Amino acid sequence: MTDIIISQAPPALSIPSEKEKKYDRQLRLWAASGQAALESASILLVNSGSGTVGVETLKNLVLPGIGKFTIADNSTVSEADLGVNFFLDESHFGKSRAQSCTELLLELNPEVQGDWYPRNQVRANGS
Repeated sequence: MTDIIISQAPPALSIPSEKEKKYDRQLRLWAASGQAALESASILLVNSGSGTVGVETLKNLVLPGIGKFTIADNSTVSEADLGVNFFLDESHFGKSRAQSCTELLLELNPEVQGDWYPRNQVRANGS
């Protein structure tokens, strides 16, 4: 009979942090350095038209943890917006589209920062 003796202990398993659990799939894709780059990024969305594509793009950046986003948009939520923007419902009708979308996007990931401004205010401030 052959005896096998293992002289080394197996490597200790580290328990993943909450952040590692939350972002597990993308950390496997682009590693910690890619996640750090995403978390340090800031995006300005200047909306025109319904803003649907921009808000969808922001959703796809907020979920994996972009650092900060800002929406600049003068519009209020109209009936047309309710038919095409998946975030908005009748309770948003007549309210600022930028504010409504920002608040809803922030619900997706509390670690992300988000702001909104009327588009003309962004131009006036040079921001």
